[in-house]
Amino acid sequence: FLHHGAPGLLHPTHTLVLHLQPTDLRPDTTATGSTTPAALPPTVLRRLGCDSLVQALLVDPHGNPLALGRRHRFPTSRLRTAVHARDHGTCQYPGCDHTRWLNIHHLTGWANGGRTDLDNLVLLCGTHHRHLHEEGIVLRRTPDGTTTALLPDGRTLTPAPPVTPGEHPTTALADDTGHVAPDAVTTRDGGRLNLGESLFVLLQDHATVA
Repeated sequence: FLHHGAPGLLHPTHTLVLHLQPTDLRPDTTATGSTTPAALPPTVLRRLGCDSLVQALLVDPHGNPLALGRRHRFPTSRLRTAVHARDHGTCQYPGCDHTRWLNIHHLTGWANGGRTDLDNLVLLCGTHHRHLHEEGIVLRRTPDGTTTALLPDGRTLTPAPPVTPGEHPTTALADDTGHVAPDAVTTRDGGRLNLGESLFVLLQDHATVA
């Protein structure tokens, strides 16, 4: 890792296995036996299934495997390259500029009828991919190619417009920030302030601590 650095676009590294009995495959029958609920929340299962191999393991009533099938939901290497090139190798969540630990996400989920086509795929960093599934955030792409995020509370996040530096950007920046003291903005550990991460934290809904 130290020699090669952090990866850009990640390949799926896990497999989601569905344990099925023959009665589960017949829509005209209803299972009467007791069922064991999944140990993971549905949001976590959906996130794991978003960029993984999905295998259906058919077992008999005693748990013995009968057949193992594989269903591919992630794009081919050529399509992954096209998505990476179109999105400039950058997370498309509004306000994020991460270029490492990237996943490919279906805008319309596979389980909801979404297709593995270029216009239905988008690059996301691991952090935003996780928040998208676990917090119920919905991404949409506008006709001009802009990606927006619809939050559960009804707010819509859009990318900030590009900043026009002007003919003398250094002078303009010095004039606009000359009144700010050098120690006006600090971080907990004394490191540099990351504007993207700071805005992400500020836009989250946190419970008020009394």
